[in-house]
Amino acid sequence: MSRQTLGRSTPARGARRGAPFAAPTRMTVRRVRLRSLARVGFGLGWLLSLLPAILVSALGVWVLHGIWGTLNGWAPWSPWPPGQRVAGFTLPTPEFRPREALRVEGLYHWLTPVGQHPLLAVVIGAAVLTVVGGIVVALALLLAGAGYNVFARATGGIEFELAPRPEYPALPAGHRPGARGDAARRDWRDDAKLEW
Repeated sequence: MSRQTLGRSTPARGARRGAPFAAPTRMTVRRVRLRSLARVGFGLGWLLSLLPAILVSALGVWVLHGIWGTLNGWAPWSPWPPGQRVAGFTLPTPEFRPREALRVEGLYHWLTPVGQHPLLAVVIGAAVLTVVGGIVVALALLLAGAGYNVFARATGGIEFELAPRPEYPALPAGHRPGARGDAARRDWRDDAKLEW
């Protein structure tokens, strides 16, 4: 049978009431690595453009498939069947080819893979668009990082301060409820350790 023991965290030095806190540490971003920016930017751009790329690719393939279906229905047409005879004479059979007459035969052949394999076209289109999105975001971050490096070289960079997070002692027995009591209870639960 297991036994639960709720241990109390030990407050850090300088975190008790009335004790002075440690001085914050100042740090400066002197330079950012462009290679890491390109790597993170490409991954972030790929992830952000994944859903829009799928939607745009599906919409584009749907439109192109509709155009291909329309052109595919324009079969060669003739006013009578070939070899039609009238009064013992064989009539010439003129044939009208709509795609060739409108000069869209090349477009029809170009759209044939999309019309015959629409799902594969959606996957390929989405992959291309996600790669393009990753490259665009990576280039944007590269330009921003290069600009910051020039700015930091001239001005010293951006400074920020790091300070240790204060820890609170365990709540005494019989504490009064209320807004302050609830906040202290939350801090106490965050700092407590649960041992089995």
